[in-house]
Amino acid sequence: MKIISVAAMRRLEKRWMESHRSPGYELMERAGRAAAEIINREYTGFTRAVLLVGGGNNGGDALAAAPRLELPVEIFALRPLNQLTGEAAEAARRLPDSLPVRAAEQLTAADFRPGDLIIDGLLGIGYNGAPLRSEVRTAIQAANASGSPIVALDLPSAVAGDTGEIPADGTAIRADLTITFGHPKRGLFMKAGPACRGRLRVADIGLGDPDEFEAVECYALSDAVRLQPRPAFDSHKNRRGRLLIVAGSRQYRGAARLAALGGLRGGAGLVRLLSVAPVLQPPAALIFRELENAAGVLPPDALSANADFAAASDALVAGPGLGGASVELLQSALDFPGAVLLDADALNLAAAHPGAWRRRDRMVITPHPGEAHRLARGFGLPEPSDRTEFAAALAAGLGAVTVLKGAGTVVAAPDGRISINTSGTSDLGTAGSGDVLSGAVGAVLATGMEAYEAARFGVFLHGLAGEIGGAGLIADDLPVLLGNALKIIRTNRLTSAE
Repeated sequence: MKIISVAAMRRLEKRWMESHRSPGYELMERAGRAAAEIINREYTGFTRAVLLVGGGNNGGDALAAAPRLELPVEIFALRPLNQLTGEAAEAARRLPDSLPVRAAEQLTAADFRPGDLIIDGLLGIGYNGAPLRSEVRTAIQAANASGSPIVALDLPSAVAGDTGEIPADGTAIRADLTITFGHPKRGLFMKAGPACRGRLRVADIGLGDPDEFEAVECYALSDAVRLQPRPAFDSHKNRRGRLLIVAGSRQYRGAARLAALGGLRGGAGLVRLLSVAPVLQPPAALIFRELENAAGVLPPDALSANADFAAASDALVAGPGLGGASVELLQSALDFPGAVLLDADALNLAAAHPGAWRRRDRMVITPHPGEAHRLARGFGLPEPSDRTEFAAALAAGLGAVTVLKGAGTVVAAPDGRISINTSGTSDLGTAGSGDVLSGAVGAVLATGMEAYEAARFGVFLHGLAGEIGGAGLIADDLPVLLGNALKIIRTNRLTSAE
């Protein structure tokens, strides 16, 4: 899915209105309807939806959504609704008389109460970084101070649509979720945008494809639905992807288990594991071989001495919890004939022994920022401060699809393709989460999917599982949640109850 500029969004809206010979209000209705559908699905159990309505079309989007919300609604208007103009005025005229509206020029946190869900319709794509009017600044500060979850429409208010910049004093909506219309805007992925937007949903309002080239794309639910691996109905375990995992050490036994469960729940038909004996609580569905080593790490010949496991596998994941494994094990992994994913300690080995590296087809690496910097220094690669540029530099320099983990995980291919993931939550920042991710992406690689697309799908799946888990999530929860996320993608039905 394309990430677009504000100017491109305006051109799309104009093109749609001209081709449909329809006023802009119909697009506002579509946006309001889509926003309400998402809010109704994802936010249940609240006592009130409080809509913050500004004087522009973003306020009109909120007003168009208001009658469709299943929660009791109260509208806090920063300007009298009879003073709105254009499409927003039409939304105000169509607002049912039963919905309460109150003037809210001087909001405070005390205006909100426990059980509120705040809908941010203050500022939209028209905001370009200009100083905020006092009533808007006050409303933003009050909403943020309330402690209530905030859903932002199109963009969090006071985040510039093209740059992600916010006012110097930091006054901008801090959303739990942003519902962006048509296509994601550049500012959602730049500077303060990721921190302000929270989780991200893209609402299709029928605008079609943008007219400008964008080097960086994003990956959303619609992409996952369209590009997901689809096993044939008559598939069996050997046709759905056979994954081999080389992981674990005496100190990090749990990493092997988490990666194996990630592979099993991520869709692989069959998962084999080579790990240090004894394997920690192996799931019954796993085929595993315990290797003895007095040092408590996998021996250098772990792969070569178990060639039967390698020959019966379509993809290899190596690295989670390997501890002090040898560079010879890394070289054996690079010689694996199928797809290869390297994570964690395998990447640290590569950084320490760059001479052992060789480029190969269907290779994925999944570094967190610390591992990424070690790789860059080990191989003499640039370390740009921009995450997309950093991921692209690693991908080009190492010849591997690079998954640079973090908020808005970046997936970059050696040929220059770059994608930013839209699923996920800070709750995924927990020990072992990356081990589950490596297994999940490995499972998709084992299906035969091209490495870049496999990485994008696996990363989105993992992020969606984290969203379902929510607060209190630990890595042990994620494998089962991967299955729930797969169900959502296969049915294209995103609900908080899944």
